[in-house]
Amino acid sequence: MIKKIIITTLLLSLIFGGSIFSHLNEVALANDVEEEIAGLKYDSIVDTTNAYLEGYDESSSYYGVYNYWQGLAIPSPVEVYTITSTEISGGEIVAINDSFGYDSSTVKAIPGETITFTVDVLNEGLYEFYVEHYLADETLLRPSLSVSVNEQVQYNEMYNLELPLKWELDSEKTFDRFGDEITPNSYLYQEWRNIGLSDPNYFFVEPIKIFLGEGVNEVSILVNEGYILFGEITIGNLYDEAPTYSEYFSSVGSNTKATSLLTIAAESYTYESKQNIRAKFQRDPSLTPYSYKNRVLNVLDQTSYRKSGDSVTYVFEVVESGLYNISLKYLQSENEGLATSRLIKIDGEVPFKELESYSIPYSRKWDNETLNNNGEAFEFYLSAGTHTLELTAVNSNVDDVYHQLVQVLSDIDDLAREVNKITGGLTDRYRDYKLEVYIPGIKEELIRINAEIVDAQNQLRVIYNTDDQSIISELDVAIKYMNQFIEDPDEIPPFKSRFNIGDGSIYGRINIILPTLIDNPLQLDSIYIHGENINLPKPSTNIFVKSWEGIKAFVYSFFDPKYNDVAEVDDETIEIWVRNSRLYIEVMQRMIDEEFTPETGVKVQLSVMPDENKIVLANAANTTPDAAMGLSVTRPFEFALRGIVTDLTEFEGFSELATEFNPNSFIPFVYEDGVYSIPETQDVKLLFYRKDILEFLDVEPPQTWDEIISLIPVMQKYNYYFYTPLGGDNAFKTFGETTPFIYQHGGVLYNETGDETIINENGSYDAFEFMTDLFSVYNVPITTSNFFQKFRDGQVPIGIGDGNMYIQLKYAAPELAGQWGVLPIPGVVTDKDAESCHVELDDEDRCIERWDPTYGTSSIIFSDSDKQDLAWEYFKWWFSKEVQSDFTYQLQSLLGDEFLHMTANVEAFRTSAWPSDSKYEVLEQWQWVRTTGRVPGDYLLERELSNAWNKVVNDGVNARVAIDDAVIIINRELKRKLTEFGYYENGVMVKPYIVPTSENIYLWLREGGY
Repeated sequence: MIKKIIITTLLLSLIFGGSIFSHLNEVALANDVEEEIAGLKYDSIVDTTNAYLEGYDESSSYYGVYNYWQGLAIPSPVEVYTITSTEISGGEIVAINDSFGYDSSTVKAIPGETITFTVDVLNEGLYEFYVEHYLADETLLRPSLSVSVNEQVQYNEMYNLELPLKWELDSEKTFDRFGDEITPNSYLYQEWRNIGLSDPNYFFVEPIKIFLGEGVNEVSILVNEGYILFGEITIGNLYDEAPTYSEYFSSVGSNTKATSLLTIAAESYTYESKQNIRAKFQRDPSLTPYSYKNRVLNVLDQTSYRKSGDSVTYVFEVVESGLYNISLKYLQSENEGLATSRLIKIDGEVPFKELESYSIPYSRKWDNETLNNNGEAFEFYLSAGTHTLELTAVNSNVDDVYHQLVQVLSDIDDLAREVNKITGGLTDRYRDYKLEVYIPGIKEELIRINAEIVDAQNQLRVIYNTDDQSIISELDVAIKYMNQFIEDPDEIPPFKSRFNIGDGSIYGRINIILPTLIDNPLQLDSIYIHGENINLPKPSTNIFVKSWEGIKAFVYSFFDPKYNDVAEVDDETIEIWVRNSRLYIEVMQRMIDEEFTPETGVKVQLSVMPDENKIVLANAANTTPDAAMGLSVTRPFEFALRGIVTDLTEFEGFSELATEFNPNSFIPFVYEDGVYSIPETQDVKLLFYRKDILEFLDVEPPQTWDEIISLIPVMQKYNYYFYTPLGGDNAFKTFGETTPFIYQHGGVLYNETGDETIINENGSYDAFEFMTDLFSVYNVPITTSNFFQKFRDGQVPIGIGDGNMYIQLKYAAPELAGQWGVLPIPGVVTDKDAESCHVELDDEDRCIERWDPTYGTSSIIFSDSDKQDLAWEYFKWWFSKEVQSDFTYQLQSLLGDEFLHMTANVEAFRTSAWPSDSKYEVLEQWQWVRTTGRVPGDYLLERELSNAWNKVVNDGVNARVAIDDAVIIINRELKRKLTEFGYYENGVMVKPYIVPTSENIYLWLREGGY
């Protein structure tokens, strides 16, 4: 037993070499364990590849584990095993009549449910898994599974194995009131599909392999996302490798060569893998179709068709059987100098190996690319009839170099951690650190890492066939810096900005390169299926044609109704300015035209408002619209003070609509006894934590600030740190960063009449002391830049982030799938009982107050509008839970999975497209929303509270002195502003100012006590 433990430990250090010493001792250990490795049983091999042990190391990716398995020559057996639905436990049995055409009963599982089955394997080895499934409900979110075998997750990707969606594009063209073509809708194509579980990062063309030991294996499949019906699950190596082109052509080359030309409009694809893939209009007479008057969709947009797995499928008819060439009229101007890669299938199959990752050259201008190999055009045999052509963005051409650079980052991070242990974070350049003494072999490690960077650079030169690229230049600088550190390792501490800190460091430069390598933009105008002697249309028109079309478009712009519609707004049309993108507004306008206007007869004209300061100018000129949307959270109060906007509580139905929102989200919009805006969107703060690192530290995710304080020294022992937005890289600390502490400690900002601040009293002062002690006593880093990247790298394994942080981790850090989680932010334990606590007590019967202000955008109705009632009818419809929920799906379908619209309507959010794995946590944190009530002059309170914090933390000023000095300055400004707006005269308050609080907002909104 002891011998087995030693062998496994040695293997872990060799395979998951996350520390410097695993590399330095590799050769010495190899001879000692060579014989033991040869005799190691496969069940022990699986133990060493459990990704959860070393989840933050590159070796636990599928790429690393699969290469390790390949090195051990683990076989892929020929046996095939079929698991029927009756052999699956868990989930819900669905009768044959309700199984959407399946020939037997099925098993339905919803998010959070696990199905299990056993498979008795004759020969241990690597197997592919094929899952028959049907999506029981239409969804935008890609179905995702987490798979384990015998309670083990063998590599990171098994936490998040996606089942691809198939969307069918609406073939009927639609146009808006100006004759501009509207981006078509697409609909989920629901059918039974048999899909091999595949690499979600698309580094591998074939299905992934999972190790099964000899005998009985228990397989568990957790549904992360999606409502899925499961049919049969097939386990076996069924993937057939494609032949080479030479082999393919030898079987079809005797057929007659085609003589016809078929042109496919690239924007008119039939199926797509994601709803956000879209066509767009480009004003260029080289493209078809083209109009100088109207917007016509004429290209497949490269900004939406670029991510791993993005796929479009064309259905086309061939008239004559024969050998055809295939050419693409394309443009790829996003990734400078880099080719883009596509997996190409015809009739659902890859014809030959060269199309598994076909590189399309970089081109700033429109060009024709005939699919070829070294200049020799590929010939495809197509029979007369219907065929499909599928183009999928893949990364298999850069799999080796990508993972090599990821491992370099891990090695640099590990080495930097070792250096920090010796130096204690000191950066004095005149100090002799003697790193070569305290870290034996550090120079050799630097040489090894540098060799990896040089090798990666050479691979990139070959892959992209050029030396003139920004990625090559970035690595040139990285190699230059690394050579300096090789010459003198003691230069690392004073020059961390060149080693691992910041975008200009070795670490930062490599980190910038990585997303570029897996970015595959491709813009298409036409696809030609043609005989080899056909002359293709020129990809670009001449300068004279372009000039003439430009003149025509310029002249027409003076008569274009789109630019002359302001004066044409009739009595039944309301005009609304929206501060958002054209695509966003296009979705809104479509929903209005299809639903609101037919129901009410009220027309709505939306216009882009690029800058909300335009409202101030329009008000001065008496040209304000009827309403405005997308405003920042501070604007409605400022407009209300000046009488520009209308009190929404005066409209019928306000209280009913308000019940669908968190009452505290209205606080910033309250002035005296009125509410002057509807919250449109609402952000959230959550506690993000790395499951793997907290498991390594043997600690549970913290729920309270006391638990954070206890955790900090445990993390610092291993050079890990905690992040709070108060320690961000902006010296100005906003209310969003300071008031959570004040509210959680039971403090408030103002007295009841708003003419004095009381941040130096009771709970408010306790909070101020705590939020300065975090940094001056407990050594939380005063400045942390790019929390996302440091969380991703493991330097900061726990911290507070917002909704954008969640989206980044969910969609920009696929290697961390299953390795992180979210919770409501930490709070303060109070002595409140179940009756007085704002929410239910936790599992330990504690009332933890997690108050936090959340901000978003807002909407207003102008007081000088003569169509206020019509505008309010629109607001009631637009902000209802049904419409807002639908809007989240519509936006995500157009803009992509990563565009997660956080509607402020809580009831709408419950049914929105937000992923299931965190929706509960968001809703739980939203119960603790407490935004700051507005008071004239409050900007100075925000500023002076920030200044006081900086004085204590950065300058060492006593907390009591700093806060008392701030109070004097703040109170002076509050009285000055209250005087300006008529609440003070001659230094005496003549009428009280009502400070909005959570208590009176509940009264006003819930009980209609206006």
